[in-house]
Amino acid sequence: MMKNIYQNCTECETQVCLSEMRAHLRTCDQYIEKYGPLQEVTYPETRYPCPLCQYELDETNLLDHFLTYHRSERRAVYCPICRFLSGDGPSYYSRSFIRHLQLRHSFYYEDYIDINIVEEVLIERVLDRSFLEYVHVNSSNIV
Repeated sequence: MMKNIYQNCTECETQVCLSEMRAHLRTCDQYIEKYGPLQEVTYPETRYPCPLCQYELDETNLLDHFLTYHRSERRAVYCPICRFLSGDGPSYYSRSFIRHLQLRHSFYYEDYIDINIVEEVLIERVLDRSFLEYVHVNSSNIV
C-alpha cells in the first residue's frame, strides 16, 4: 500500500512515494537546512562481564571468549546476560555455562528476519487502518 501512495515533501514540495520518504529526507536540501541531517536510531552495544575473569564482552563474543579461555573451568557461574535482562542478582547459576550460552543466547532474530521489512509492513497496516477509520468517520457524518 505505501508503495502506491505519494505525498509532497513538507519542505521541498517534491512528490515522493511514502515508502521512499525516509530516503528522500536524507538528501532533501531544504529538510537538511531546516532540521539537520536525518539521524538514524542506533542503540549502544551492551557489554557483559565474563563471570570468571570480568573481561567486558558483547553478547556475540561471550561464547567465543568462554570457549577460548575458560573451556576447562568446571565451577558453576551466573549468566551475566540473564542477570542483566531480568534485573535480578546473580541467583541463577549454571553448571554448564557453555551449554547455557549455546541454548539460550545463540539465536538472533536479525539473522533470520529483515527487521526493516517488518517495520514497513507494520507502518503499512497502521496507515491502512487509519485511512479506513478516517473514511468510516467521515462517511458517517454525511447525512
